[in-house]
Amino acid sequence: MDLANALNPDQHEAAVHGTGPQLVLAGAGSGKTRVITHRIAWLVRERGVDPRSITAVTFTNKAAAEMRERVEQLLQRHPLPCFVGTFHRLALVMLRRWGPKVDLTHDFAIVDTADQKALIKRALREEGLDESSFPVNSVLGAIGRAKHKLIGSAAYAKQVDDFFHTRVAKVYKRYQKLLRDAGGVDFDDMIHLSVKLLEDEQVRRRMRERAEWLLVDEFQDTNHAQLRFVQALAGPGGNLTAVGDEDQGIYRWRGAELDNILDFERSFPDPAIRKLEQNYRSTQNILDAAGAVVAHNTGRRGKTLWTDRGAGTKIVLYRGKDEVDEARWVVNAIQSTDVPLGDSAILVRTNAATRAFEEELLGRRIQYNVVGGLRFYERAEIKDLIAYLRVLRNPRDFLSFSRVLNQPPRGIGKTTRELLEARAERTSTTPWDILLAGDLDGISKRGATALLAFRDLLKGMIDEAEHLPLPALLRHILDTTGYAKLYDKDDPDSQTRRENIDELLNAAQSFAEQRGYGSGAAVGSLEALAEGDDSLTAFLDHVSLVSDTDDFDPGGSVSLMTLHSAKGLEFGAVAIGGLEDGILPHFNAKQHSADIEEERRLLYVGMTRAETRLFLSCARRRRVAGRWQDQLPSPFLSEIPPRFLQIEEAASFSTPPGVPVRQAQDVYSFFKRPVPAGASSSGRGGSSPSPPRGERRVVYDTPNAGAGALRKGRRVRHASLGTGKIIDIEGSGDTMRLICIFEGKGRRKLVAKYANLELL
Repeated sequence: MDLANALNPDQHEAAVHGTGPQLVLAGAGSGKTRVITHRIAWLVRERGVDPRSITAVTFTNKAAAEMRERVEQLLQRHPLPCFVGTFHRLALVMLRRWGPKVDLTHDFAIVDTADQKALIKRALREEGLDESSFPVNSVLGAIGRAKHKLIGSAAYAKQVDDFFHTRVAKVYKRYQKLLRDAGGVDFDDMIHLSVKLLEDEQVRRRMRERAEWLLVDEFQDTNHAQLRFVQALAGPGGNLTAVGDEDQGIYRWRGAELDNILDFERSFPDPAIRKLEQNYRSTQNILDAAGAVVAHNTGRRGKTLWTDRGAGTKIVLYRGKDEVDEARWVVNAIQSTDVPLGDSAILVRTNAATRAFEEELLGRRIQYNVVGGLRFYERAEIKDLIAYLRVLRNPRDFLSFSRVLNQPPRGIGKTTRELLEARAERTSTTPWDILLAGDLDGISKRGATALLAFRDLLKGMIDEAEHLPLPALLRHILDTTGYAKLYDKDDPDSQTRRENIDELLNAAQSFAEQRGYGSGAAVGSLEALAEGDDSLTAFLDHVSLVSDTDDFDPGGSVSLMTLHSAKGLEFGAVAIGGLEDGILPHFNAKQHSADIEEERRLLYVGMTRAETRLFLSCARRRRVAGRWQDQLPSPFLSEIPPRFLQIEEAASFSTPPGVPVRQAQDVYSFFKRPVPAGASSSGRGGSSPSPPRGERRVVYDTPNAGAGALRKGRRVRHASLGTGKIIDIEGSGDTMRLICIFEGKGRRKLVAKYANLELL
């Protein structure tokens, strides 16, 4: 294998690393996938390594599929017997094979986010807790953070002592029981239980044989549980190749621990450390500008990206009058390039920030694609049919059972369902067990008749599921249940739902053909450890592990997405909008320096998605909760050296559409220019000059409110969190912190000086 010509010198060193651990610090666009795939091919072809002893792990199905395809091309071998997949796919293989060792049945279901929330709501009710004080997302987030650290419910209860988290501990314990009663695991449990499995000597020995050569991609995104998983798989002094970039660590909010890559030597002693600094994606101006921003972070190992693509054009930075003017300018900018619209993207900090850009694109009849919207498998009709499949696999899965009980309507009302579920809870069984026993005393005759008819319907379909192939089984469900008739109307909504159902049938057919079934995994491969799985179980696993960017294909449309969703993608032209203080960095990040550094990395990730053209924009004011609010440029923008920028701004708030913008005289004028009269944040008129960069005005809508008006019980409105109530106050002066409960958002702790709260 001629690696010398296929790889640059740094890539080559990483690919032909010998034994023991190595950390490859791979800058954005530096060809890390190329290194991983060539290393696998080199191990097999040049070192004579048995491919069954190679395991490569990454975070997305898309990355795993690309990696596997490249290795198969290099080795000219399909299917490939080595494992290439996500953390959760690897955990799933283990749990399907050895689940009983951690008290799991072989037919366990993977519980998605929607079902998790349903279980949390039920646990809250059973604990007598009000959702307004214990919002579902906040409780689920606290439990998830505990699981990321491998803290079980019993240990969690011993660690917490405040009012909120003490109650969460009780919900955590009940939630876990409900999960097990439903025969399910959530995504965090999959990793937690796999770590526990590796404590078993037999499992550990077998898995280390399969992961004698272990490669882990995107190492900066691992959490504590995943680090422990990798340590257990690799073993002391194992042949681990970890590839990552601390400058692209943007998932701290969901448990990722940057210290895993910053302190790699502590977890894996005496590693080889290598850097990939040649970039194959962006121009030098883009790389230097992005590098100058992220260089302000202290939590990094450091690298300097370079390219032989030349300097390229300057980055254009625009400050608009408002979000409408900003959106108009951005769309003009991406249209003005020679980059096809299908290779252009508009990136924003939050999903809500897409509105102005969507309206501008719609107004011009420009096709666009919003990434991160409602996923195919989250659509109601698809979830219904998937729930039917889950019930046929395991009728004691009470979450799926409850979903299909009266779908399509079959005369089983809310009261009947609640009586059935209450009886199951009292007898410590499941609704299916109650139906099998036929013990329906206390339920109306009409309700009981409908329940028994549903029982017989399910029993018949369960028998059919034993021998029908997957696509035929889905059609059988549609016909037997009458579900197909639900959407036989001629209205647009029904037509869309019919098309979605047809697409699910296509997906099932394609899955069955690709898998074979039984030919999807190479003989002797790691997946073959779980060969007892049938096509139905495998399809349900596949559905559970699909992510929203796995099938990303912009076609000829402009891509519109958040900065987080853009990770791993690249575009010829990129525009990053809403670059204002309080948006990026986000207002929630103001409280901790580590959060500010993550926000800076988020901008770095966005900037390095661009190949040739990069546009940055912000607005001088924007509507927040229906009111105008002054906006300051993001302080990160001032960290870009002026030599890389062409700065433009709207001449005034009265500039009519179509009038050309003017170029700012210098960076100083861009950041210090006062807001014109008539643009006050309160919307009451009058002059309101901008405060110095780095400071934020505390906006009160009540005249002469002052800090003294901030008190317990006071209702407030926040720009992004909406309306809420102050429940406690800590400190005073510039360090005063407000503990608030926001409707639908939960408990938040805000620094009063930066919170921009409107008093109600």
